[in-house]
Amino acid sequence: MEPLKKYGILAGTLILVFSLFIVAQEPPKEEIKIDVEKAKTKYLEAKCNQCHAHSDFGIESKNKSPNNKAPDFSKIKIEYDKSFLIKYLNKEEAINNKKHPVAYKGSEEDLELLMSFLLLKKEQNNENNNN
Repeated sequence: MEPLKKYGILAGTLILVFSLFIVAQEPPKEEIKIDVEKAKTKYLEAKCNQCHAHSDFGIESKNKSPNNKAPDFSKIKIEYDKSFLIKYLNKEEAINNKKHPVAYKGSEEDLELLMSFLLLKKEQNNENNNN
């Protein structure tokens, strides 16, 4: 076999093995399955919509002030995991050196549901419902 062909096959094999190694190292995406209607009810009961919208699910913020800095959860990439967000809502953690202005007062079970809802995107919910 010609030396260039031999090295081409070797290089291709190494690239394939390396690619498979990278894919194998990728963490699995967390699949979120929740009762969306119950989560929306808990979101409203907890008055999250006083400041935050979740427009993918038809929830608008009651605070229409241009100074409202609370994000619409449908329009941002949430960079924190569920356990951190739970601590944040319990005023045990800070984001940008600021604790959440209001401590969550509901049950731990409801808070878990709310956190899953905040992390849920409409497309992901549609995928879960189609499976």
